[in-house]
Amino acid sequence: MKVSTRIGIVSTALFSVLPLAIPAQASPIAVTYSLTGMGTVVNATDTTLTLVGQFSGTVLSGDPTLNTAWNPVTYTDHSVADLTTGLLNGTFSFVFANGDTLSGNVFENVSAIVASPDGTGPFTQTLSFTGGTGEFAGATGSVSGSGSVGTTTGTVSGSGTINTTAVPEPASAALLLGGLAVIIAGRLRFRGRLRAESRREFRAFTP
Repeated sequence: MKVSTRIGIVSTALFSVLPLAIPAQASPIAVTYSLTGMGTVVNATDTTLTLVGQFSGTVLSGDPTLNTAWNPVTYTDHSVADLTTGLLNGTFSFVFANGDTLSGNVFENVSAIVASPDGTGPFTQTLSFTGGTGEFAGATGSVSGSGSVGTTTGTVSGSGTINTTAVPEPASAALLLGGLAVIIAGRLRFRGRLRAESRREFRAFTP
């Protein structure tokens, strides 16, 4: 088989597995968020409240193109508030305007609301990301904020970072492929020279 043919075969194989050869790196996106809505109590005991939250609003980055694709967003959570500690834990999901989703765990300190006679007051919130779909598949990171619950609606806003999985740039992929092809070509030529020299030496010593 000619060297050029071998290089072509190897290059084709490398191109097909190139995404595996270049590990994806986490790409952090700094964001702010602002939501308006309300939580509804769906079950209650002497020590806990089970809630479903429905909110809408925005998640903004420093990239106007992303902001247009993302917004507006809807936010839903399912959580349980411990009335003895004033702490709330649960899960949440964002649905972005382009259909991508981002999900994770929600933690809130709602002790001021629990202590209030009318169930209103301030709270703090942390959203920890565990994954999603589309752009947010495999996402990590978190945002933290604060808000307040009124008699008819609640608001919360904050900031943080979403770590998304970046796709290798085509230029980087092509550079790696070209470099590997050059290395392989050099090795094949070297092996060819060794074989030619071995045949000459064998003929020289053959009686």
